[in-house]
Amino acid sequence: MATTGTVDGNAVGIYMGDTLIGCATSASLDLSTNMTDATCKDNNGQEQVKPGQKMWGMSLDGMFAFDSTMGWMDLFEAWDAGTLLTLKWGTDEVGDTSYSGSAYIDSLSASAPLNEVVTYNVNFKGTGVITATVNT
Repeated sequence: MATTGTVDGNAVGIYMGDTLIGCATSASLDLSTNMTDATCKDNNGQEQVKPGQKMWGMSLDGMFAFDSTMGWMDLFEAWDAGTLLTLKWGTDEVGDTSYSGSAYIDSLSASAPLNEVVTYNVNFKGTGVITATVNT
């Protein structure tokens, strides 16, 4: 049954294929458009733009866990091999809309502060179209 009302952030994650990336603390979807200058001399000096190239990406913060079903080690292997990944940002709830496409790992970093849990961050750079699909 589709989620109604506001969506709980704990319900949203990033999936590699059909597997949720584990032990995440945040999951972001970023969509942007480069605006092309379309300003003519005869429009009173007012800038005019037209939408150009679209870009998208996803990012995730997580806690480092060697036994995670899909975690740091899987991300490291994908980054090291330059693997093209199939990603989905959303919930696994039937009827909810999720956003998916192909992406590469753009950056991967880990941090081990004194007396704290080891964390990591991964940024995915989309290639091609991202699509909105209703979960079935």
